[in-house]
Amino acid sequence: MRKTAIFFLIFAVYHLRCNTTMSEQQPYRTAFHFQPPQNWMNGPMYYNGVYHLFYQYNPSGPLFSDQMYWAHSVSYDLINWIPLDLAFSPTESFDNNSCWSGSATILPGNKPVMLYTGIDSENRQVQNMAVPKDLSDPYLREWIKYTGNPIINLPDGIQPDDFRDPTTAWLAEDGKWRIIVGSQKDKMGIAFLYQSEDFVNWTKFDSPLHKVSGTGIWECPDFFPVWIDSKKGVDTSVMNPRVKHVLKVGLFDYAKDFYMIGNYSPEKENYVPQNELTLSTLRYDYGKYYASKSFFDPVKNRRVLMAWVNESDSQADDIAKGWSGLHSFPRSLWLDQNQKQLVQWPIEEIEMLHENEVSILDKKLEGGSLHEVVGITASQADVKISFKLSNLEEAEELDPSWIDDPQLTCSEKDASNKGQFGPFGLLALASNDLTEQTAIFFQVFQNNGRYVVLMCSDQSRSSTKSGIDKTTYGAFVDIDPQQDEISLRTLFDGVGCLQIDHSIIESFGGGGKTCITARAHPTLAIGKEARLLIFNNGTESVVISKLSAWSVKKALINVEERPMYFNGVYHLFYQYNPAGPLFTNQMHWGHSASYDLINWIPLDLAIAPTESFDINSCWSGSATILPGNKPESTQKNARFRTWLSQRTYLIYDPYLREWVKYTSNPVINLPQGVQPDNFRDPTTAWLAGDEKWRVIVGGEKDKAGIAFLYQSEDFFSWTAIDSPLYEAAGTGIWECPDFFPVWIDSKKGVETSVMNPSVKHVMKMGLLNQGKDYYLIGNYSSEKENYVPENGLTLNSLRFDYGKYYASKSFFDPVKCRRILIAWVTESDSEADIIAKGWAGLQSFPRSLWLDRNQKQLIQWPIEEIELLRQNQVSFQNKKLECGSLHEVVGITADQADVIISFKLSNLEEAEELDPSWIDDPQLIWSQKDASKNGKFGPFGLLALASKDLTEQTAIFFRVFQNKGRYVVLMCSDQSRLVLFL
Repeated sequence: MRKTAIFFLIFAVYHLRCNTTMSEQQPYRTAFHFQPPQNWMNGPMYYNGVYHLFYQYNPSGPLFSDQMYWAHSVSYDLINWIPLDLAFSPTESFDNNSCWSGSATILPGNKPVMLYTGIDSENRQVQNMAVPKDLSDPYLREWIKYTGNPIINLPDGIQPDDFRDPTTAWLAEDGKWRIIVGSQKDKMGIAFLYQSEDFVNWTKFDSPLHKVSGTGIWECPDFFPVWIDSKKGVDTSVMNPRVKHVLKVGLFDYAKDFYMIGNYSPEKENYVPQNELTLSTLRYDYGKYYASKSFFDPVKNRRVLMAWVNESDSQADDIAKGWSGLHSFPRSLWLDQNQKQLVQWPIEEIEMLHENEVSILDKKLEGGSLHEVVGITASQADVKISFKLSNLEEAEELDPSWIDDPQLTCSEKDASNKGQFGPFGLLALASNDLTEQTAIFFQVFQNNGRYVVLMCSDQSRSSTKSGIDKTTYGAFVDIDPQQDEISLRTLFDGVGCLQIDHSIIESFGGGGKTCITARAHPTLAIGKEARLLIFNNGTESVVISKLSAWSVKKALINVEERPMYFNGVYHLFYQYNPAGPLFTNQMHWGHSASYDLINWIPLDLAIAPTESFDINSCWSGSATILPGNKPESTQKNARFRTWLSQRTYLIYDPYLREWVKYTSNPVINLPQGVQPDNFRDPTTAWLAGDEKWRVIVGGEKDKAGIAFLYQSEDFFSWTAIDSPLYEAAGTGIWECPDFFPVWIDSKKGVETSVMNPSVKHVMKMGLLNQGKDYYLIGNYSSEKENYVPENGLTLNSLRFDYGKYYASKSFFDPVKCRRILIAWVTESDSEADIIAKGWAGLQSFPRSLWLDRNQKQLIQWPIEEIELLRQNQVSFQNKKLECGSLHEVVGITADQADVIISFKLSNLEEAEELDPSWIDDPQLIWSQKDASKNGKFGPFGLLALASKDLTEQTAIFFRVFQNKGRYVVLMCSDQSRLVLFL
């Protein structure tokens, strides 16, 4: 039996984590939750394509200090974070005793402004303003404090330490800005309301926006609108009948965030909540979740929420590990359709980190049973599960005393206490013997003729370690299965989403209606020793209607090296003729940039043929990131000398728009004995063990293809090594060579300079005479300066692609720890057609690349980001295709699709014998045995871009043959019926 697969565009790339050293030394340090590189942390903004996270930070140690600073990190996707220098330091009289929390506002003209609390020289809390020094810097690295600070002083009658945390401002219809500042007076929590016409001079309203007796100081208030009929986000200044307003306050005395939903009138300057604030009021999260802050993301039209999650271990533990606290994973936030509460869900970008999906459907769990989820990394996972229950009339009655304190109920009726329906749920971060486990579970009760669902997160057995917080958390989930008993959104068909990341577990019950975040510090269930199980300790059975679980890859959080991928941006440089669609003797370098390898931003030309050393064209080249994170490009010109260009040091430009050519170009001249037009396309350089750079340049001499090898200590002065790195007679000029390492035992990518026994080296060359890219796999020694491939180069050597795929180039992507391959795909139509349509050629979809486990060839797969573009999935399984049959795939856009298909064959002993003469030329076999020629096993596959009458079609198909006692699979792409000329 043989099973194989074919695809057009596909997402199914599996990567290992980039670095295990940190996680081995720091088992509680997270992989995809933001946290500082070290020390203590404690709030977000989107501006011009970049997400900014500012947070309170103690540079002197992991504990809170009387000298707090503002640290700053940026991201393009809310997943991978780049650390920057400190944004604010306590240096002035208005903040010299600390810079505390604040908020960002974008003023008209696209100008960001920051309001923050400073502790002044008299230890009073005052409100200050700061603006970016340079708006052209997309990272907004430097901030200037307003010389007239403080802009808001301590109100009369308020204690010096009870006035803090200004909100994002909103612009009312009267053209004046409003903000609130948290405070208290005589244990009454207060949201003081201020207004300003110019954002500098602020006056306090006579009455607060809201106040509640007995709640103590309100910290980190947040005030924002939500649509009453949409999950989309709303800009903070929107005021209309379609919105309600959320007021969130952090109660310092309880270290919990509470929120109210109500109506705000800017004319009356009052806020009327639907329900008044009490300790039973709604909370974003019923676990460890405090000092939260939301912001409006205009790119994806959503409101995003993040919060501080503090530690569960001791101060001594914090000091020992050198850091404290982290941020919750970002959540989208919207108003539930019942308008009584908010709903939260992890932002969709989590899918970028998914790998190794496992699933379960319609599995019955008897009372007292366990089922382990295998195939994923249990210490770093994203899990969705839904349960289906029957015979609900058997549910226990709810004790009325439990209504007011669900957390106490969860503590008394923990995961080990058997009930009727429940506890059932998940055991996360569980050790092999289950002595360590964190249980996230549900219990179902009857109460006054309806059903009540309790959700719990039980940390009582989370660690064998003593001296840490093992609080059990709980809350009710507002769902009614009697009214919606067939809906998969409720608990009984209710969706729970669990995110597990080493020492934090975020749980979302009832589709995000009830959320609980917990910290766990296991001593046994660490890394590969952690298990994930589904359990049912109730007496009644439950059915797992669906489980989907993924391992979650490690995000790049506060890591500075980002090689061309550079500082958060992917760059694509390409040969370009600005005068027309045909190749010319005046080629330029075009330039586009992307944050995801999917969506590309066109930029101005990077390099034009303007100097004596490139006046007749700028041809292909490569980029190298030098120490100090400095990009350099080497390329060749039409006189075939390699020269150097450097990025212009407007160092704040993430797009690297301007480049300066080195004044002493060329850096490498034409070698003796080589024809003027046979020396080109320098590779990405690598740093060898002798601390000298190496680069190869493609060439030809007497019809022998050559990879000329050069070395340099400073990247400016290059000398030729006596012998080429490799050469092959009769192959002609080698274009666009590439040389890079691949792991022999991993799908991860490798940085170009890595040299060790765990890698082999790939040499790729483009044979101009063939118009095809070939590659070799072998061993490279930088000491001996030689490369020994396992097989010599011939026209039967391995190729990246056996179709239209040339001048390929790979690069190492450190964010996702992978090697990416892109190539030029030429046109099939005529020059006249090209001129008529005005363009020619395109780039292949980016592919991930790694060494097959047999170490004899490379494997390629479309990058996972293709999933960002998917919609309208259709699927079918185990469908038999009789000989001569067709089956149409409907429900998708057939001219723009991503297809995965697998075929299963039986009775292979009936397969045809392979003609020995076909072995050396599989393309010739296709010509003779195309998609219309019937065989025993094949052709079978796909007809793509097919017309209704099938007069036009492109067939991608397989044939299976026998050959000397084994089976041979031939893959063909038949374009013979691609276009019908009438």
